[in-house]
Amino acid sequence: MKTSSLIELPEKYYLDNFEALLRFVQEKSGRLMSRREKNFVRKFLALPEDARCLFVRLTNRKGSFFRVSKLNYAEIRNLLETTNLLCQQKFFSRLCSRHCATFAEILSIFPKAELLSFLPKEDLPKGYRSLKKPELIACATEHLNHRKIISALRQLEDIVCVSYEEQVAMLRFLYFGDIHSDMTQFVVRDLGIIKNELFNEDKLKAAYKTRREAEDTFKMLRVYQDFRVLRDEVVAPADEIYQWFQSRSLSREQFCALALPTFDRLSLKIGKLLEQQSHPKFALGMYHQTDKPPARERRVRLLHKLGCKEESIALCQCIMESPQNAEEQFFAEDFYNRIAKKKRRKQATDVLYSSPSITLPTEVQGCVELGVLEHYQDQGYEGEFTENYLWRGFFGLLFWDIIFDEDCEAIHHPFQARPTDFYTPNFLKRRKQKLTQRLAVLEKPRRFKKIIRHHYETKLGMSNPMVGWHESLLPLVEQCYQQLEAKQIGTILMEMAKDLKENSRGFPDLFVWNKKEYCFIEVKSPNDQLSAQQLYWLNFFQKQKVSAQVLRVKWEEGKVIDE
Repeated sequence: MKTSSLIELPEKYYLDNFEALLRFVQEKSGRLMSRREKNFVRKFLALPEDARCLFVRLTNRKGSFFRVSKLNYAEIRNLLETTNLLCQQKFFSRLCSRHCATFAEILSIFPKAELLSFLPKEDLPKGYRSLKKPELIACATEHLNHRKIISALRQLEDIVCVSYEEQVAMLRFLYFGDIHSDMTQFVVRDLGIIKNELFNEDKLKAAYKTRREAEDTFKMLRVYQDFRVLRDEVVAPADEIYQWFQSRSLSREQFCALALPTFDRLSLKIGKLLEQQSHPKFALGMYHQTDKPPARERRVRLLHKLGCKEESIALCQCIMESPQNAEEQFFAEDFYNRIAKKKRRKQATDVLYSSPSITLPTEVQGCVELGVLEHYQDQGYEGEFTENYLWRGFFGLLFWDIIFDEDCEAIHHPFQARPTDFYTPNFLKRRKQKLTQRLAVLEKPRRFKKIIRHHYETKLGMSNPMVGWHESLLPLVEQCYQQLEAKQIGTILMEMAKDLKENSRGFPDLFVWNKKEYCFIEVKSPNDQLSAQQLYWLNFFQKQKVSAQVLRVKWEEGKVIDE
């Protein structure tokens, strides 16, 4: 969405936003704040305005250390005097020997040319000048006397370190409910770059009910953040990451329920890395930390690989008795049939091979779905390449106000793009009555169209996890409503609501129709396979007597482009 060139933020917008955050946290989560956090807020609000501005300016920037000579904010009248005041009040601390533990971060605030000018060359190995800045800093960290360099820097210029980082981080966390969101959310909103649903802030509830819930979730998110640094920046091998995890002595029993999704995600990520780097026993250990998909599937495969056939089959049977999603269900059935019954072919393969086919020219290989769509249009059908877009949009438009219902206690701050329970079983549990009541309008065409069009027109451009804004959305939803029976649509939408993470994907590629009939079509070119979720929806549609099929594409004889 384009921003208006007329929008101009107030001079000290960042201070207004930070103080708005503090007021909100005090009101909604004040009882969860620690004594240190409360003391910080009290002392911060007692500072002169310019001091509050400079502190917020630096807390909004990356890093903890700053060169005072490089600071330049026109709205702050006397930067040196303000810096001195913040140091006196202990909101800043000047560079000293106790900062040795963050030596690499201190060096990172200098460009490479300046580093080369003051680092003692006699203490560095040959060839250090040709190193890139991160490599030079790593080299200096390893070879130089940290105290000596910091002492020299103190003589060279004024460098300050921002204090109260932990308190500010926790206050932001109590506001946003995560560690990734920051104060730019306010700016994005105020500039109109992203439109969020407007909430009644009086109805918003704190994201956490107890201090333990907040601390557990905060800790687990920090651990996951450390893991990503090890994996993506340090590029540590999988076995070292595994040892790092083990050294933290983390277990599910330590954490409250709200922190467990992050623990599960971490376990799955480390397990996957260990598998990829050929550490099957370590991987098995990580997958034992959680039952979240695909942990049980990976355990079955690893147990079989390690020669534990009976244990593998037993777990497979356990999954078949209570699958958590389509992938688990079809994997367990196919694996059991292959190992125990010696049946080689998967269910998805059987469905694919028994499906009808058409022959198309090789020119459409780059966009096979559109080639099939043209094939149907030549036969007098109308149609669109919809995939998940149609059903997600249908769900989002029909249930918009129910999704963002503040009474469900899943909206915690003004910038939420989705409720916190959106991808959990609580979404349906908390809203089942309202969702069921809304489905009644499917039997009333005028009422249905009024609700759909009202949401489309009044919410246009707003963030909704189910809605992708395009001029085709409303006509597609109305065409789908016209073609299917109300009961069929309602059953599909409620099936989605059971698990919005899994069941909002895997829908057929095409939706085609004419005056007499319609069909949802899953297009498969010669090298494609049906996914478990696609097979799940095809089976579900069949049970509801919704017209849907798989259509295999064959290529005309001649040159075939590698797919």
